[in-house]
Amino acid sequence: MLGAGHFGIPGVSAAQSTYEAELLWGGDESRIQVLRGAGRILSSAVDAGNTPTSVLRKGLLLGKVTASGKLKQWDPDGTDGSQFIDSILPVESPTTDGYGTAVERFVPTFVAAPVKASQLLIEGSALVGSTAEFQARRALHEMGFRLDDDPQGYLAGVNPRSASKSTDYTVVHADNGTIFYADTANATFTLPALRAGLSFEFVRTSDHNLVVASAEGDNMVVGNDASADSITYSSAGNRLGARIRVRSEYFGTTLKWIPELVVVPFTTGTLMTITLAS
Repeated sequence: MLGAGHFGIPGVSAAQSTYEAELLWGGDESRIQVLRGAGRILSSAVDAGNTPTSVLRKGLLLGKVTASGKLKQWDPDGTDGSQFIDSILPVESPTTDGYGTAVERFVPTFVAAPVKASQLLIEGSALVGSTAEFQARRALHEMGFRLDDDPQGYLAGVNPRSASKSTDYTVVHADNGTIFYADTANATFTLPALRAGLSFEFVRTSDHNLVVASAEGDNMVVGNDASADSITYSSAGNRLGARIRVRSEYFGTTLKWIPELVVVPFTTGTLMTITLAS
């Protein structure tokens, strides 16, 4: 955005802010898919990636403070209600008036729409590559937003995919929501770096070892242990059919891998043998 010259004299001043104009994707038809809302933005809201931070750029994810019902930047670590995504800001909005005084403004919002992932901001930083990216993708998809780089919701982890693996495999963030079938040989699946909003499932389709391990270690929650490193099925005759679901969740205030072990009976009175490593 460019301003007028000094003292209202015609001319071009320095850029006050820069942004990509188009937030929606899908052509003119996309506009009929937009559900619009509105709300009051707190004067204390900030866009940490902008200069000045008091100018909120379009594409900023918004949360709603429970006590006041007012909007601010979405804060994945918040405890005031802003930890839940409420909407997306579709226009630039300053939180100060022309004199630099903090003010609250009513703004339009998007509560569902086809939007460009590259234009979305989490606390002022790009959504893509953010540590909260997959948490945001899941929430946005469930709200009715369709991101242009993943309209089906695969990266959001809400539309499962499947893949077969016959050797060890290092899981990546882009595998979010995938069900892995381990066949023909012992297999160790190493989870990606821990981020909120991730989920995976692992199924053993032959009588071989199945190991699901944390990349960092000490961040898996199992029975009586909140800092386990891995889960292993290794007893011959008790491995085919083994199934482990893992998701990333906050355990108290700390992000952890939360495994769900699906115990499958093999013969009368016999269950799988599971090894938990700390």
